[in-house]
Amino acid sequence: MIDFEPFYAPLPNLEAYLSRIGYTGPVRPDLETLNALVRAQLTHVPFENLDVYDAGVDVPLDTASLFDKIVTRRRGGYCFELNALFYTLLKDIGFDCYPVAVRVVWMSKRRLTPLTHRATIITIDGTRYFADVGFGGPAPHDALELDNPAEQMSDGQRFIFDKSAGDTVLCRMTENGPERLLQFSETPYDPIDFLALNEYQSKSKMSGFKMVRMVNITRPDGSISITGNVMRTHKNGEVTETVLSTQDELRAALRDHFGIDVDFELKV
Repeated sequence: MIDFEPFYAPLPNLEAYLSRIGYTGPVRPDLETLNALVRAQLTHVPFENLDVYDAGVDVPLDTASLFDKIVTRRRGGYCFELNALFYTLLKDIGFDCYPVAVRVVWMSKRRLTPLTHRATIITIDGTRYFADVGFGGPAPHDALELDNPAEQMSDGQRFIFDKSAGDTVLCRMTENGPERLLQFSETPYDPIDFLALNEYQSKSKMSGFKMVRMVNITRPDGSISITGNVMRTHKNGEVTETVLSTQDELRAALRDHFGIDVDFELKV
């Protein structure tokens, strides 16, 4: 008999998690706290797939393993890790929330893509919000009001939820119109529902995470990312690129810009 309880366990140390993300504000289940936690997470914990792409090791989703990796060892992770631990944080604080499985439709020519992502829906005073701290793409830096049909602003970017085709689609507004990012059904999922999806994303040769290194983190003035061996710094609207062609250059970039130290060989 498989013991699923470790996937529902509370955080070993809530205060340590808050310290990891640099959060020092009130700890209460309200919208102000939720938005502050989302921003703190995005600016302190990098999205990264080094365990999948470079190390080729298992990606456990139980609370203790996620806490050890992200909080104790100060690593990042990908969506199934980051949003799982963030969901546990929200539950421990007292938020009414549940996970959803998500299709990443950003930059896809297909109208339908597999369920390869995870996010969280939170209800506060009868209003539902959508939060995502594990998307490697252009996600909002705040929780967005899920049932609001109007455009919503987040750090100068405009987002809107399109529900015209049945599923909910998060779009970013551009000069060319809405750009589809994420699609989901709003159906509640359970933490153990992501085990098979995580297994596919972390081990299948068809998974994009097995094909290329992805690392990024949000900064107050932009963002920093590594795709493959190319580091891109977005700062105040300008983009600079640096090719990381050696093991030492990769390690230095991960350490200096993302706070990541690993003890395994990186692919060059």
